[in-house]
Amino acid sequence: VTASPLTRSIVRRFVAGENVDDAVRAAGDLARQGLRATLDHLGEDTRNAAAATAAVDVYRGVLSRLSAEDLTSRTEVSVKLSALGQALDEELALDNARAVCEAAQTAGTTVTIDMEDHTTTGSTLRIVGQLRADFPWAGAVIQASLHRSEADCRALATPGSRVRLCKGAYQEPASLAWQHREEIRDAFRRCLRILMEGGAYTMAATHDPVLVAAT
Repeated sequence: VTASPLTRSIVRRFVAGENVDDAVRAAGDLARQGLRATLDHLGEDTRNAAAATAAVDVYRGVLSRLSAEDLTSRTEVSVKLSALGQALDEELALDNARAVCEAAQTAGTTVTIDMEDHTTTGSTLRIVGQLRADFPWAGAVIQASLHRSEADCRALATPGSRVRLCKGAYQEPASLAWQHREEIRDAFRRCLRILMEGGAYTMAATHDPVLVAAT
């Protein structure tokens, strides 16, 4: 997929590279353009404790490289808790996420905890809440398409609270999530207003020009 002329440009648009060198190089290119970046190590849905530990080691390595390249003022990392063992044990995922946050704090940057499908939303927000006791800068992600998200935004909308708001990429049931484009756009706008009025550090994560304009 990465080598084919038919798909290479699509891959490059969404994936910074296949290894740490590629990712750091991409972050450096963006920094030189005056842009900020977040790096996410793809490897979600880990079902093995050793693999979860290995993911933490990858993040430590990435953060060390970003620090050495003087990129931590413009580059943070994003973490999927399922890559850190969330499906195995919530405490394991919390401990691993705490280790990543400690490495980020040492490097001089931040961590945003990604959101996955609705079955993990409660667990993810619990872990974010626990992380913020020691790392108040830990970021949370909210998917506007979920019906519960406005309430979650109200809980997170405090001064300085780092929240990344996205539409949501998972196919969720109609009983739990808005299904149609305009409904999702309206939900995004409502969540956006709640976060901004509450003084949260709001990160609007969208390719939708209508929502960029709304932001």
